[in-house]
Amino acid sequence: MRQFIGITRERVFSPGKVEDDAAILTLVAERLGEMGEPVSVCDGDDDRWPEPAQDTVVFTMCQGARALQYLQQWAARGVRIINRPEGILNCQRHRTIAALAQTDVPFPESVVVETNADAMWPAWVAAGEVWVKRGDVHATDADDVVKVDGVAAVRAALHRFHARGIARAVVQRHAAGTVLKFYAVRGRFFSCTSTRANAAISPDVLRRVDVLGQRAARVLNVEVYGGDCVASVNGALTLIDLNDWPSYALCRTAAAGEIAAYVRAPKAATET
Repeated sequence: MRQFIGITRERVFSPGKVEDDAAILTLVAERLGEMGEPVSVCDGDDDRWPEPAQDTVVFTMCQGARALQYLQQWAARGVRIINRPEGILNCQRHRTIAALAQTDVPFPESVVVETNADAMWPAWVAAGEVWVKRGDVHATDADDVVKVDGVAAVRAALHRFHARGIARAVVQRHAAGTVLKFYAVRGRFFSCTSTRANAAISPDVLRRVDVLGQRAARVLNVEVYGGDCVASVNGALTLIDLNDWPSYALCRTAAAGEIAAYVRAPKAATET
């Protein structure tokens, strides 16, 4: 009989969002249980997890190296995992930038640098506001994503990263406009919210954000995902981040049922 195993995100990768991240995965497990499926939930910080049978479906929010090693071993045995370990890895910033650079997905100008090196900076770094972001996982600390102005401030941020043992960072040109946060499940669900209070989003913009997210998610090979894009004053959209399995805090109840249905569906039905 097919089993389902959910694995929560490691706490270090949920700064300020431990409860929100755990809540969406737990709710997905509850929805699967309501559908009559045998399901269990494991803590992402546990040293070991039960070995899944080949017909087990694993749904996971893990991001750490140890967890990914387990997931890769299971995937090699034919265990279905959502999101796939390669997709989780692709959402690390340095991999995202390399992957999207081969496409026409609109993305800010970005450079990946070693935090202990004095890079040759493009002109836009000196010309205006930029973002300095750790180059691997999305965040473990409030200082992992900072907005700065000018080369000296970039160097200072990189020095702080290096002092914390972060070897690689992304320096990214600021994209001006309104930030739109979106959440999705491949082929099933989409929700989008403006960070401007009480700002309405037109149906055309919603459609274009959905399409943009789908394109990026296909490139990165993630199925349960969310992200941020910027709508400029002239209506252009720029993707600035794509995350593997976010907290869905703004649409958790609706998203959980759709994620559960996606996880439960036959693999072939989710590969369209």
